[in-house]
Amino acid sequence: MVEFAPAARVQALPPNFWGEMDREIARLGAQPGPRMIDVSKGNPDLPTPEHIVTAMQREVADAANHRYPSYAGRARFREAVALRYRDDHGVEIDPDAQVAVFHGSHEAIMAAVLSRVDPGTTVVLPDPGYPMYTSATDLAGGRIASVPLSEPGYQPDFAALDGLDEAALLLLNYPNNPTGALATPAAFEEAIAFSLRTGASFVHDFAYSSLGFDGRAPLSALAVDRELAVTVEAQTLSKTYSMAGWRIGFAAGNTSLVTAMKKYQSQAFSTMFGASQEAAAAALGGDQTAARELVGVYQRRRDLVVSGLRRLGWDVVEPEGTFFVWVRLPEAAAAEGGAIGFAARLREEARVAVAPGEGFGPRGAGHIRLGLVSDDATLHELIERLDAFTRTSGRIVAPGPTRQEND
Repeated sequence: MVEFAPAARVQALPPNFWGEMDREIARLGAQPGPRMIDVSKGNPDLPTPEHIVTAMQREVADAANHRYPSYAGRARFREAVALRYRDDHGVEIDPDAQVAVFHGSHEAIMAAVLSRVDPGTTVVLPDPGYPMYTSATDLAGGRIASVPLSEPGYQPDFAALDGLDEAALLLLNYPNNPTGALATPAAFEEAIAFSLRTGASFVHDFAYSSLGFDGRAPLSALAVDRELAVTVEAQTLSKTYSMAGWRIGFAAGNTSLVTAMKKYQSQAFSTMFGASQEAAAAALGGDQTAARELVGVYQRRRDLVVSGLRRLGWDVVEPEGTFFVWVRLPEAAAAEGGAIGFAARLREEARVAVAPGEGFGPRGAGHIRLGLVSDDATLHELIERLDAFTRTSGRIVAPGPTRQEND
């Protein structure tokens, strides 16, 4: 068999940090012993609301949906996107010129980067940040400049980029994965000002658009850049409606960038199944009660995990949104191989899988991320196993004061 060398763009991609961890989790899970508790992922565990499933079943049975759909995306889907922006954020969007549909927000972000970034141009990414932002930039041949997300609050520190005069694209993500922070209006105002100064497009990953806790509604970047001067926002139905496996997303905002993204989409990925688009329209345009109730479920789980970790003496900030908890490890726990080493020992000894912070960038070092996409009983067991692990290992110091949101 001939062994072919991959193209340079593939060779340049970083190793898949999460893929290797998945293999380890699968290996350990297949061994005899207690079940593996995997809170390393953000894969929603709750079912899609029944009215959306019913809409999909109806549309799958319609023979008209068995043909190739239009490259433009279904009008009902695009109009439902515009409806949600108007009702939820007070933003007017042209569904024909300012909305593009994609197989999930991952694909939308990839389209934004690859349709805007030329080799050698600068892309500004958050640190810590979601790993695929780096992969997308590498595929485009862009150069990465990092904007630190500073504590407390994990807002972007644009002062760190005062010496940067030109950029192709700025990418931010709020509610933030991995930290759970919500964006402030000032953060988006600074992002827009930076984009105007450097010529960058501002792409906001709004994947957790509905998941704000304690009555706080996450802020849309388009609600700050109301003229859509520089901003495109990518969203997914995965989190808001528990539709992760459906792979449905969209982008909305600046007309010129959306047009470029549509052109890229038509060549790279073709079209989306018509029945999926009609089901997405039913989700976005229909009753939002189930989406609101979902927020309550994740908030209850957040409270369960945060209070449990604090009882164990862990240094944890209560997340404002998403379905993750971001935890700083005590020095004693992180000393032996950092968060990666701690996570490996936790998998081996307690059969608990967490996401090491190093996977999100240099500023993630010394942290771990826990997902809230498991039922209450599993999360209670998670706390019990962490308690037993830290007591027997001696890796967690005695309980001390915990950080508050705005200290």
